[in-house]
Amino acid sequence: MKAVGIIAEYNPFHNGHAYHIKKAKELTNADLAVVVMSGNFVQRGEPAILDKWERTKLALAAGADLVVELPVFYAVQPGHLFAAGAIQILQALGVKDLVFGSEHPEVDFLDLAKQALAIESEGQFTDRTQTYASAYAQQLEERTGFKMEDPNDILAFSYAKAVVASGQAMQLHPIGRLEAGYHDQTFEEGQTIASASSIRLALHKGKFEKIRPVVSDQAFEALSTKPTALAFEKPFFELLRYRLLTDTVGQLGQVYQMAEGLEHRLAGVASAVEGPQSYQSFIKSVKTKRYTFARIQRTLLYTLLNIKVDQMQAAMADSYIRLLGFNDLGQAYLSEVKRTATLPIISRVDMSLAKANLRLDYKAGQIWQVLAGQTHARQGQDVGRKPIYQSQE
Repeated sequence: MKAVGIIAEYNPFHNGHAYHIKKAKELTNADLAVVVMSGNFVQRGEPAILDKWERTKLALAAGADLVVELPVFYAVQPGHLFAAGAIQILQALGVKDLVFGSEHPEVDFLDLAKQALAIESEGQFTDRTQTYASAYAQQLEERTGFKMEDPNDILAFSYAKAVVASGQAMQLHPIGRLEAGYHDQTFEEGQTIASASSIRLALHKGKFEKIRPVVSDQAFEALSTKPTALAFEKPFFELLRYRLLTDTVGQLGQVYQMAEGLEHRLAGVASAVEGPQSYQSFIKSVKTKRYTFARIQRTLLYTLLNIKVDQMQAAMADSYIRLLGFNDLGQAYLSEVKRTATLPIISRVDMSLAKANLRLDYKAGQIWQVLAGQTHARQGQDVGRKPIYQSQE
């Protein structure tokens, strides 16, 4: 069976994602689509609006055949590590094709990645008057003529670099976005495809009816009736402030990505008598030119989850394939590849596994439930959960 890979967050799942799945199969003539999806937290350090199980159901209903989790230690990372983790999982499952969105689908991203790696090996990013990212983009443009500035292109480039670095063959298939740009904050009446950013903004404003044309009926029902993390900022800030006030600066300094004295700045702002009273104002208070908002948000999540440097490094060195859901095609494909898969496949989690290999995802799931107001839910996010099976009959 031929599988095509898709890397996604589905936060939330919308019509553009359904088009992506359909187009990926058509473009590659694949028998099935394998989706590597972020778990309960997304790349910029925020909780996913719906939990990973609800998003898996929506993906399967829209044409995905096998959904596996991108663990939190890869999902909440800068682009190059996010991409490396997802590509590793797809390759471990024997997937040879990847389809992704791009602002410039005509670009050969694999060739671009090879040229960039050559530049890196020459050590040319030494301009101290620029940030590393700016120097990198400038050198790349000078060498290749391509200006790397659009978000999907940047992520596509990260996928290509991860493929080249892996040494394994994988075909990359960029496709152009329809109707909506990645960062679009609004969408017009009559649109059937909108950006995830604009949908999230409408949801945060309570404009549920506005999103009805751009999501499936099943997605609309889930977003309207299921527990969500839409109002996460208040409980997130309360839990975070508690951590910052009770941990010592030395303990905070051991948190993953807590670099260059950032722990002192976080602790100082948190303990100020007339300090910020909300999550967003807190981020603005600690923000400097050195760090992007996404970097700050990720570090705050690592702090809340109390993820230490050694824990993150150990988790990344011991990755796995966590099954979230499949249909008959996905189940058949798993039967084909399970003996050759290069990472362990996990279908069910017990408490001993949750406290060992999956300890970071288990912790992330518990915190997601707190942020979504599910502290008394009968069923947790991990222990005892079986992959969702969707019959194709």
